Amino acid sequence: MAANRAKIDRRLMTASGAGKAIGSDSVVVFHDGWGDVVRRYDLMTLALPNDVTYVFADAFRHHHVASAPNTQRACWQSLQIFARFAGEDRGIASTDDLNTATIGRYILWLDQQTTPAGSPRSLSARANLLSYLRNLVNWTKRLHPSRLPQRIDFPFRTYPNRNNQHPLRGRLSEDQLKAILRACYEEIDAAWERFELGQQILNQDIVPAGVSADLYRLIRDLAQVSDGVIAAQLTLIGHRFNRSIITRHGGLRTLAGYLHLTGEALLPFYVALAIQTAANPQALILFRRDCQRPHPLEEFRVIVDWDKGRAGDKLKRAQRRSFDRRRRYAAPNLIDKLLTMTAPLVPQASLRDREHLFLVKSEKTHTVAPVSLSTITHAVAGFVARSNERIAIWNRAAPERPRTLLPDFAAMLLRGSVATEHYQASGGDIVHVQKVLNHVSVTTTEVYVKGPRTEQIRRDIVARLQRLMVGWIVGEADTHAIQRDIVAPELATRATAPFGHDCLNPRAGEAPGTQVGQTCPHIGGCLRCPGLVIPIDAPHLARILRAKEAFERSREQLDPLRWELLYAPSYRILVRDILPDFPDALHAQAAVLAEVLPRLPALE
Repeated sequence: MAANRAKIDRRLMTASGAGKAIGSDSVVVFHDGWGDVVRRYDLMTLALPNDVTYVFADAFRHHHVASAPNTQRACWQSLQIFARFAGEDRGIASTDDLNTATIGRYILWLDQQTTPAGSPRSLSARANLLSYLRNLVNWTKRLHPSRLPQRIDFPFRTYPNRNNQHPLRGRLSEDQLKAILRACYEEIDAAWERFELGQQILNQDIVPAGVSADLYRLIRDLAQVSDGVIAAQLTLIGHRFNRSIITRHGGLRTLAGYLHLTGEALLPFYVALAIQTAANPQALILFRRDCQRPHPLEEFRVIVDWDKGRAGDKLKRAQRRSFDRRRRYAAPNLIDKLLTMTAPLVPQASLRDREHLFLVKSEKTHTVAPVSLSTITHAVAGFVARSNERIAIWNRAAPERPRTLLPDFAAMLLRGSVATEHYQASGGDIVHVQKVLNHVSVTTTEVYVKGPRTEQIRRDIVARLQRLMVGWIVGEADTHAIQRDIVAPELATRATAPFGHDCLNPRAGEAPGTQVGQTCPHIGGCLRCPGLVIPIDAPHLARILRAKEAFERSREQLDPLRWELLYAPSYRILVRDILPDFPDALHAQAAVLAEVLPRLPALE
């Protein structure tokens, strides 16, 4: 039997040779992981020469086969721009005309183009257009060099200062962000109340309190047409629904809110989560339904993590924030409501979209898919108008407690505004903002916080540090900080601990900016502080031995008078008051541990 079996060809299929003829297919089709068509582009519509079209089509098809749909669309737009250049240049008749000189003319042509507003294209936009074309050309040069008869090279760093041309975007103040959040929470409560009422109507055989019999029957009938999702208007007409009854109860948009999440109700969820998580606008849209994780240490905290397309090359950097679930409007609670309100939409979404959180049914295509950023952008204006109408009514009814009107904002402003507020609250700590924004480089974070407010904060910090340095030298206190009630380290007065204070009573009011009876804000940080707690064990003794070694090492390097003035009191407290409290039996074990501890940096 085995001798009659056909021999299996186990040879690996080799790639097509470099000189293989190009196919005549100018249509590029991209599929998702389930085989469904995601994008379809016909490069023949670009009106380029046929051989040039086939070269770009093959490179486009293979190079961007695994790219995100947004990247594929951006590459298509760059090809459209290049086709415009080719039509005006009239110097590209075949692939023989694709050379380095052509790229040079294309760069000059890009420099002359303007936006619809009449302003020149930004350096970043020009660099991106050139980058997409370079990727296609380099792919062809690497795998099919014979398709490009002429040498074609791109200049290195055509736009070296592209990142320095970013215009300073507007920033929303703290009061404006709070007003936006309050308006979001109001609409979230209203949408959730309507949805819960709809669930009661669907799950109860009796009419709930406060609901008319007409609305009760209408909601149940609408839910039966399309499996709990509002159907299209033509479909409802085919099922002989009374349009006057639908209009009387607010129309299909209002009635859809009883069954599932609507586009109007989605926006306040999106804006609230954008402010709380400080996520990128596009990354927030792609939140997955399993984006929550329990905190490993704190019972009431939940970690929200998400993906970001440009958070790394091969290894993506995790994007995450943790929140206290006990807060009513914390991000995990809002996500739970979104999960419940979008549950009826999940079965009608495509396989690739079912795991997304922000699902909504399109009023144009009547399909269920993640909301687009353009939809969010257009919905912000309606949200601001509705909220300001409510605020105007409130201000007329309660003029003694006026509320701030919502500004005309865009979703793109939220991340930078939140970053600026974190920067100000942390006292100018850009590393803290870097962690909030999940950035790899502080340079990227600086782009988000750059602005007049942060520049003033930076100037104040530098000025305060300069006053402290001068006070340290001449022996004068930072009276300017004390007058402004800023609790800052008093480096100008006599210190008994490094960067500490000379006090035996933490409520004596010795710390700058404090009064008698007020607890020192640095309690526990000074060697002679009554609030200092040191566990009696070998690891802590090892660290103390390391500190003692650092003091003795600095005594040999610093000026004796300076060391006696600044560090001798702390050294004596460490040696005479703290070390004797440790039993002799711990010293041997602590000495072994101290050998493996890292060496402390020099005091100066």
